[in-house]
Amino acid sequence: KYLEKELSNTITYLSKFLEDVELMKIGDTISVLYSIKSNKTGRILYYEGGNPLDSPRQQFDQLKKDWNTLPKEIRNFYTYLHNGFYYYPNKSMGLDAVENITYLDDYEWEVIEEIGSENIGINVKTSYGFFSNGMGSYVVIDTNDCHNNQAVLWSSKEGPKYNLNFWDIVDEWI
Repeated sequence: KYLEKELSNTITYLSKFLEDVELMKIGDTISVLYSIKSNKTGRILYYEGGNPLDSPRQQFDQLKKDWNTLPKEIRNFYTYLHNGFYYYPNKSMGLDAVENITYLDDYEWEVIEEIGSENIGINVKTSYGFFSNGMGSYVVIDTNDCHNNQAVLWSSKEGPKYNLNFWDIVDEWI
């Protein structure tokens, strides 16, 4: 309903390979556990979708400040669908839970030193990695420049790739 177009590949994959959906409670946290059969290996892969009602946006001050500048589709995902949707065993290869979203300004990035801060096409003080592949690559939104879901593929190992569509990357990687 909220992201049918943006996550069309993911929805198609789930419609073909979803084996089970269960509610999971760990401590006070309730989430959805998706059991998905891998089309390559036949093994069951587990993805967690966090409860958007448990989303601790109020605890992440910087993101809260920039929340309304994010594209509507990203806010809809976190507000109505899930507080993150990721490969359960390592909590990556998906959209991070709000509490795990990477605020770029919190880290030292070698890539900035290598390229030079004047050559970085985003403002790290207004940029967030919403998707992590678990190996140092992120799909980043700069809240100062995110019209039409514009995103950056940010890596700790190589230079950024600019002017990409956020949902195209996320949908393909999931």
